[in-house]
Amino acid sequence: MKWAESIGFILVSLILTTSSSLAQQHEFCWKDSYGRGVGTVPTACAPGQEMVGLLCYDKCPDGMQRPAGTVDCHSVCPPGMRDDGLFCRRAEYGRGTGYAWQFRDGFSSDGMISRCESDNGKNHCEMSGAIAYPKCRPGYSAVGCCICRPSVPDCGKLGLGGQLDLSCAKKIEIGTPKFGVCSSGSSDSPGSAEQRDAGLCYKSCQLGYTGVGPVCWKDAPSGWVNCGMGAARDSRTCAEIVFGQVAAVGQLALTAATLGSSLAVPGAGAANAGKLAELKELYKKLEAAYKTAKDNFPALAAAEKTVEAGLTAKNQYTAVSTALNVTTAEDIARVSAQIAQIVDTSGVSSTIANFTYPKCSKYTELGANN
Repeated sequence: MKWAESIGFILVSLILTTSSSLAQQHEFCWKDSYGRGVGTVPTACAPGQEMVGLLCYDKCPDGMQRPAGTVDCHSVCPPGMRDDGLFCRRAEYGRGTGYAWQFRDGFSSDGMISRCESDNGKNHCEMSGAIAYPKCRPGYSAVGCCICRPSVPDCGKLGLGGQLDLSCAKKIEIGTPKFGVCSSGSSDSPGSAEQRDAGLCYKSCQLGYTGVGPVCWKDAPSGWVNCGMGAARDSRTCAEIVFGQVAAVGQLALTAATLGSSLAVPGAGAANAGKLAELKELYKKLEAAYKTAKDNFPALAAAEKTVEAGLTAKNQYTAVSTALNVTTAEDIARVSAQIAQIVDTSGVSSTIANFTYPKCSKYTELGANN
């Protein structure tokens, strides 16, 4: 029997033998799952909240408001105070240019006062220097000829913050963003028509399933522990199985690398065409398994970066994540060997049978929980 065929026979035997053993041991299973559709952005807020953009905030208490373009609550300036952004100011005001002396007034100020009272009312004018001005409003006093300055406000009694001359700092309550509620049913109650997850509304999962984003995952069998997308008999088994899945990628990589090398014989030509097609199919499985392992185990992605840095320094590295021209046996062998180096630097042995565990529902049918 040829070498490549022997490898294939051995792998199949390992898969069947290990799968049978694992099925008897009932150690690990993949969770059943189904999709529940794309999540939608909540368009409503809970009572006592209002929506700003796509998020909800508690409504501002009495005496405060949320200025346009902000999410924080600011004090509303009391009547008679000017809104200066972060401050409320009991502002000064000018009383005009006054009523100056005219030639017909002679040597008396009566004419100036008369013209001023004609515009502002009887006894509402006074002289400042040689010019008549309207008197300041109650609570204000004249500063120089032309400015009326108010008394200093009591910021505390007005419900405002610190004092700065005639200004009082506004009180500010920082807005805390909250996700909106789903339009159908309670956002967080099991069994409701919709449930909220990571800020989006999804159709609630069936009984016995837990939603994670757009996917509903079957709960782990009774007495078992959650193990990522699977479930395990205990935490130790979970760790061992997870490690085995990563090592399985290494086994695939080594198989592809050595099989590719055996095909790279000068002059083989069309005789090896079928084997090359088989090797390419194996490489597709390797790519898929490697991507799955990287997605599930961040340490593997970190290891890839470390190996990538070393190989790049030697100008021998072909990025395994972007190997677009892997078409010949030599290409497949080279990239597969690099993947093997990343995954299995310690010489750990494993088989692709680590990916052949059944769904948890199958264990349940077989009485795994008894």
